[in-house]
Amino acid sequence: MFIVSKQAKQVLAAFVFVLGLLATGFSAPPAMDCNCDSPTVTTTSQTSNSVAFSWGAVSGATSYEVWYVKREGGFTSQPVTTSGTTTSFNNLPAGTYKFYFKTVCGGEGSNISITEDLIMC
Repeated sequence: MFIVSKQAKQVLAAFVFVLGLLATGFSAPPAMDCNCDSPTVTTTSQTSNSVAFSWGAVSGATSYEVWYVKREGGFTSQPVTTSGTTTSFNNLPAGTYKFYFKTVCGGEGSNISITEDLIMC
C-alpha cells in the first residue's frame, strides 16, 4: 500500500487533466512575448473629491486600463479603458485611494503602475 500526500494527488490530477486535454486535440496557448511598457503616470490635478492623471503614450499600446482601490472598505472600482493618455475621477467619497494603470498592447498587458496613497476629503 502506498500513502500519497494531498499535494501529490493534486499534482497527479493536474497532470492527468493536461494529458486528457492534449489527447483530445487541445493544446496549450502559444507563448506571448509582449514588450508593453508600463505607463509613467503624473497626477495633473487634485481637489477634495476628484483627481486627474496623464501619461506619455506607450509604443505599441492599443489602450490603457485604470482602476482604483479605496482603502476604507477595500472597494475596487471597475477598470476604465481608454485609448487616450488622460483620465479623471470625480465625486469620489472621502477616503484614501490607490490608482492602478496598465498599458494594453494587443491582448497582452504591461506591469502595473501604482500611485502613492491619495487622500480625498
